[in-house]
Amino acid sequence: ACNPSQPYSVAISAQALAQAILAEGPGIAPGYHNSALDTNMMMSKATVAGIACALLSQSLSALASGVETCGVGGCLSENSQDHVLLQLNSPVRTKLVQSQSANPFAWRTSGNTAAAGQWCEGQEPAPEWSLKRSCPGGLDIKVMTYNLFWWNLFGQQFQNGNGGSAGKLIQASGVDAPLDFMVFQECEDGNRVLRDAGLEATHAALGIQHAIALAYRKDVWRLEGSDVLVDVAEDQPGLWGRRSLLLARFKHVASGKTVLLANHHGPLVVGSGGICGGKATAWNILRAIAEHAQADDAIVLMGDFNSEASSETVQTLDRYINRHYTGVSFRGVDHIFSSCENMHIKEVKNLGNGGSDHDALAEVLTI
Repeated sequence: ACNPSQPYSVAISAQALAQAILAEGPGIAPGYHNSALDTNMMMSKATVAGIACALLSQSLSALASGVETCGVGGCLSENSQDHVLLQLNSPVRTKLVQSQSANPFAWRTSGNTAAAGQWCEGQEPAPEWSLKRSCPGGLDIKVMTYNLFWWNLFGQQFQNGNGGSAGKLIQASGVDAPLDFMVFQECEDGNRVLRDAGLEATHAALGIQHAIALAYRKDVWRLEGSDVLVDVAEDQPGLWGRRSLLLARFKHVASGKTVLLANHHGPLVVGSGGICGGKATAWNILRAIAEHAQADDAIVLMGDFNSEASSETVQTLDRYINRHYTGVSFRGVDHIFSSCENMHIKEVKNLGNGGSDHDALAEVLTI
């Protein structure tokens, strides 16, 4: 008897599974995994159980008699090499499992936690886990982080754009070498910033949720998939609420090299790490990066972290990812981190504030 509520494993025809999934209807991620196709699919427990039960009785009875069976669009036999192993247990997170042997960034934990029981509870990385690595080199990229102080600098009743001062700062910074990637905090319209900088034809903007955005040089880099927003922290009570990490992966058109770009605007009060504290905030940032990073990515994490270099948040991050540059605004809350070791830094520069209350920071690094 097949009971979908009981955890069990069953090997079924990959073709049969694909046919059954298609018959199940929309809402299920495409693709399946077998020995020939190295792709993955996530399904709900109920869906997996339903498909497995539909196939289980015909498959097992036929295998018991040593007869090949066909049905639901596929065949299964004792000698079948095309199969899927379904483990019917409730998932902890709706996330594709990464191969730790293939991906050095795959998330691993020590089992310790911070802020236990809160939504922003953080898990400590395993002792041997790290985002730090030696990048191969050969490709220089230029990056920038800039808190735009939007309500004041762009507010109609305040500076009203200040004659495009922020855009002019960005434009001037790209004279010697074009900016590949920019991340903005307190930004309500990334396209306006690009227009003010004269970069609308060459760059594209993404994001804006939670007032964080990014921009990239679209003639040189191709966006892989779509941008992702992950909540990682929350302000102290009575302030602005949850804080996020904006991530996107890009492939260099000419070389094929990839960059995972991450933008963070940290929780208030400054230096507190928010309601869950600095360790949990840092661990949640690291986990979000790990769960989206691929083995060959050069990781660049930038933003206004609302945490100084001496804070628990930044000190925790420093253990797992290389800090390349820290600004001076608000005692140094703006930072640039990378998986690439500090030897890959070619240039760092404080560009000034351009009418904001934060300085823009830029770096050239080789990946």
